[in-house]
Amino acid sequence: MPVSPSSSVEAALLQYVELWVCRLAQGDWDAAMALIETFNHYGVRWTASDVRRALADYGKGVEPVVTDPRKLIQEPRASVIAFDDGTGYAVDYDLPLDGAWSDLTAQFEFLLSGDKYLATLHDLHVL
Repeated sequence: MPVSPSSSVEAALLQYVELWVCRLAQGDWDAAMALIETFNHYGVRWTASDVRRALADYGKGVEPVVTDPRKLIQEPRASVIAFDDGTGYAVDYDLPLDGAWSDLTAQFEFLLSGDKYLATLHDLHVL
């Protein structure tokens, strides 16, 4: 994802994660997973099956429906944290599920590579 260092990096990263969530909400799993550009620190590049399995685990065997965050009244609980070494950012974003904000958090990392940040889904879990 190209982001100019002079632009609002934090806002752009939150928009990127929201786009990922919107694509999940639309059922466009391929487009959502295409936004995951690289492997995480564990050497894992999440797939649609991995995300669906995490959702079903969260729902105790029933996969909750991802909701479009723009349709909810409340703002998401989200945070952007810059890495101290300047190599990128971490973004935590609570997922909207079954029409409400959940405590299931998507943890993204955006790692600087040349003049852009590469997106990776680090984990999905309850914080």
